[in-house]
Amino acid sequence: MQGAARGSGIAVDPERVREARLEAGLSLAQIARDDVSRTFIHFVETGKSRPSQRILALIARRTGKPISYFMRQPSLAAQPDTDLSTDLARVAERVRQFVAVSQLTKTELEAMKLVELTLRQAGELTKSLRLHPRTKSNHAS
Repeated sequence: MQGAARGSGIAVDPERVREARLEAGLSLAQIARDDVSRTFIHFVETGKSRPSQRILALIARRTGKPISYFMRQPSLAAQPDTDLSTDLARVAERVRQFVAVSQLTKTELEAMKLVELTLRQAGELTKSLRLHPRTKSNHAS
């Protein structure tokens, strides 16, 4: 019957639940409070249980993340239309958003700006390579 417990509720990305809690600096008890057990939150973080809509909303509120942040993302194999340049642009945007809400030192800020710039440039490069494919002999150096 363990499978039945895992099957009910909302499919979330367990690692994102854990990451959000840790980023917020919260313990299992601080997320759970009197609303749910710490064990249940642990089970959600390890993929052994799925939260109800109410518990997911509670986790989102306490970690300061939108509910959509926790939703299980489809695998790359299930996304045949996804291209690397688009993915890199999305990650670069997430880095920019992270920088905007984080208290970073000047050095950390500059490093994160370089990460964002590198991701954007990599996205443009992959887009260019897709538009202008080369033969294998041109790739060898």
